[in-house]
Amino acid sequence: MTHHHFQLDKLLRFSSRLDELCSDLRSHSPDELSPELADEIASTAGEIMLLLANHGADELVRATLDDARRLREAARTLQPERARLVEAGTMLTSDVRRIIREEKAAA
Repeated sequence: MTHHHFQLDKLLRFSSRLDELCSDLRSHSPDELSPELADEIASTAGEIMLLLANHGADELVRATLDDARRLREAARTLQPERARLVEAGTMLTSDVRRIIREEKAAA
C-alpha cells in the first residue's frame, strides 16, 4: 500500500462512530430502525468517503470507498434494511481499520 497522509485521527474517530452505530443497529429489532440512525450512518459513511477521496489510486482505498458508497446508499433508501446496513457497516469498519493499521505500520 502506498503511504498516504490521511488524517488518521479523524479516520479513527469515524471508524469508532461507525462501530457504535452498527452496535446500535444490532441492538434494535428490524422494524425499530429510526430515520435518525439511518441518517447518522449515511453521514458517517459520507465523512469517511470525503477523507479517502483524494487517495483513490490505492486498491484498498478504492474498495473502502466502494464499501462506504454501498453503506451510504443502503442507509439512504426509503426503507433501510437493518441486516444490509449491519453487513455494509461491518465491511466498511473492517476496511477502515486495515487502512489505519497499514498507515501506522508505514509511518
